[in-house]
Amino acid sequence: MNISKKVLSATAILLATVNIHTAAAASDSAVLFKIHDISPIKNSEGEVVSCDYSATFYNRSDMTIRNATLDLNWKDTAIEGVIEQEKKEDAAKNNRSPARARSTTERNTDKNIGTLLEVPTIKPAKQVTVQSRVNTDRCFLLIENVDFKVQSCNAENAQGRGISGSAGKARSGGGACNSLFSYVSPEDPQYYLEFKAISVEDEKAEIEKQREKLQSENEELYNQTVTAIDAANTIVSGIK
Repeated sequence: MNISKKVLSATAILLATVNIHTAAAASDSAVLFKIHDISPIKNSEGEVVSCDYSATFYNRSDMTIRNATLDLNWKDTAIEGVIEQEKKEDAAKNNRSPARARSTTERNTDKNIGTLLEVPTIKPAKQVTVQSRVNTDRCFLLIENVDFKVQSCNAENAQGRGISGSAGKARSGGGACNSLFSYVSPEDPQYYLEFKAISVEDEKAEIEKQREKLQSENEELYNQTVTAIDAANTIVSGIK
């Protein structure tokens, strides 16, 4: 009974250390991105036909992201109110039921604005900015919060392991990569504080810091494991 208690206690300490490390790493690991520098594009008649915008990505995770494509969608909540009002007016004017009421805006205008954004390779502690364009005349929507999902993505850490921990690159149309990306709105302080130029020297320093941290944690876990095994062997030897 005493042997079991000591061995299980040492094992529990080791597992607890691993779980704490995993939870801390998860909270700190994200690829932040924001939408900014939105510019309307007009045709020869002065009508807005599309919007140029920039998307900046800041990789705070330890994963290298490759071949990622984001499906971005902005919901026009204002237009929903216009559609509802037009249906009420149509129902009253033409004696229709609410279910059969019509809206000209609903027939001619999309409620949502969507586009696909291809993201270049982003290494840990690296920042990249992408210029892109979306075909809409409602550029103001791009300032609002965006709904997104990861359509495709390859990710691996410095040891060549994917997000799930399996060998090789993690390939995903959602799942793990969806949880890896995090949108930052203008209301979030990180929109202004986290997104800044990263020099080559800063990038090297951050990578070295992560390497030293990983090495230190691995050594600590190894020493705890050896201590637990030695303790178990000592107890077993004493019994013999």
